[in-house]
Amino acid sequence: MTDPEAAALLIRMQSEITAALEGLDDRLAYAAFDLGSTGLNDAAAHAVLANLSGTDPSIVDCTVSDAGGTIVAAEPAAYRDVEGADIWGQAHVRHVLATKRPIMSEVIMVAEGFQAGVIAAPVFTNESRFAGFAAVVFRPYDLIAGVAGPATNGTSCQVMVIQTDGRVLYDTDPTQVGRLTFEDPLYADYPDLLDVARRVADERYGTATYGFAADGEEAVQKKTAWTTTGLHGTEWRVAVIDEV
Repeated sequence: MTDPEAAALLIRMQSEITAALEGLDDRLAYAAFDLGSTGLNDAAAHAVLANLSGTDPSIVDCTVSDAGGTIVAAEPAAYRDVEGADIWGQAHVRHVLATKRPIMSEVIMVAEGFQAGVIAAPVFTNESRFAGFAAVVFRPYDLIAGVAGPATNGTSCQVMVIQTDGRVLYDTDPTQVGRLTFEDPLYADYPDLLDVARRVADERYGTATYGFAADGEEAVQKKTAWTTTGLHGTEWRVAVIDEV
């Protein structure tokens, strides 16, 4: 793939991932508005959450929590066992409770018992009283794959999306997903790769080359270009990678 083609792919990836995140956020905002009228844990609230949970394949479940940070309703029904869980200790929960503003978390261990991302939005009653917050629990890999699969079909490029702490959210090679770049022994013998990874984490966009081999293969030189997407101040780095 030529540099202009790679640049075009990167722009497409950034645009479409941003649009996918904003789509989740918009639907959550509408649900939070509706929850301000229904109450937080009656049948109508469950219906709002159930409807929201079916709007995107990356969504695992949707919840609403009270102003103390306790989950009071969850949908689909398979996840109702998290109702009553105190999640005040999670950073994004403290943010939305303190600021009354929406937030996207990094990938964390959620109350449901797995690693996921969370988008949270405040819920206000019709009298403008802060009642709590609604949240979408989603798998970033699934959201990104819905964009990256079609975008890279027929190209030689790989796509990687990481958090600024180095956690791999998506990679064309699924065995890389979930790894912490700066801690995983897989990358320890490739100092130039780690140097590039630190640049990617620290810089919002750029280009670089590095050497890497997977599964005992001979190391090859790769070139990467990256940029930034995200939501509510939480940033993801999107990188397009090809062999030199």
